[in-house]
Amino acid sequence: MIALPASNSFPFELSAWTRACEAAADQRVDDAVLLDVQRSLSQLGRWDGVYILSVLARFETSVLIDAEGQVFLDWGTSGQVTLQPPIGAKAPFRLWVHTHPGFAAYWSGTDTHSLALGSGIVERAMVLGEPGPKSSTNANFGDCSTAERLSSQGPLAKWSEEPPLAWDEWYETNGILLDVNQ
Repeated sequence: MIALPASNSFPFELSAWTRACEAAADQRVDDAVLLDVQRSLSQLGRWDGVYILSVLARFETSVLIDAEGQVFLDWGTSGQVTLQPPIGAKAPFRLWVHTHPGFAAYWSGTDTHSLALGSGIVERAMVLGEPGPKSSTNANFGDCSTAERLSSQGPLAKWSEEPPLAWDEWYETNGILLDVNQ
């Protein structure tokens, strides 16, 4: 098990986190406890935990939060997971998060294809990797007029190009204390 900072505020027991880590390490990505923990972490915006589970599983994972705040989870392969809105999800989607376990946080060809397709229905996107998360905001849904864009033309011109944050900076920005003994 890997300790997460500020875990005392999680809506699940430490034993559930331990079991989720074990399931991920065994690549049992359909384990009910793993999925419940991943969903809870996503609802809390604790992307560090979602990323850790992905690294342990050695698979990419995708989190889609719909217009009503419902969280939809998907697991891909070790090198790919695509944006696939599930049946019952309500657009526009607030956030699409996916992981590059153990690799850089960047917009791959698959990612930019997904962003282009989602430019009319996805508000924000984030990729979790090393050294930390990388975000992009869709100008169709909010003001990102001062940000650079993923492209100068086409649907990717709607998406901001933001640098990745280091995980320690992400913790600081989100007010998460790094003392795991709290």
